[in-house]
Amino acid sequence: MKSLRIQSLTALVLASLSYLAGPVAAYSSLFGSLAVYLPGLLFTVLVMRKLGSNSADFLRTAVLAEFGKLAFTGLLCAAVFIWVKPLAAGFFFLGMIGVLIANWVGLALTFQD
Repeated sequence: MKSLRIQSLTALVLASLSYLAGPVAAYSSLFGSLAVYLPGLLFTVLVMRKLGSNSADFLRTAVLAEFGKLAFTGLLCAAVFIWVKPLAAGFFFLGMIGVLIANWVGLALTFQD
């Protein structure tokens, strides 16, 4: 859960800093962040429900949740690029990459404790 908090904070900081380039950059960054954050949140909810259960059930859920996370990320990216106009693509990808890196940092901090 620490990782999700770090991702949320990163998304807000990136959107706030992107606002210096304009409102389109800010919401583009926020949509990019959400395109990574929401599937990750769904993955976490699905996998955490199976934690401590039969290892075969847990593994099956983790594999399906990871596939679903990738598919959901693709759908969100497609939806943003189709329906959000105007969109600053560079800031969209900045938000995505920033939240991905925040996820890695959050996981590293989780396993460090």
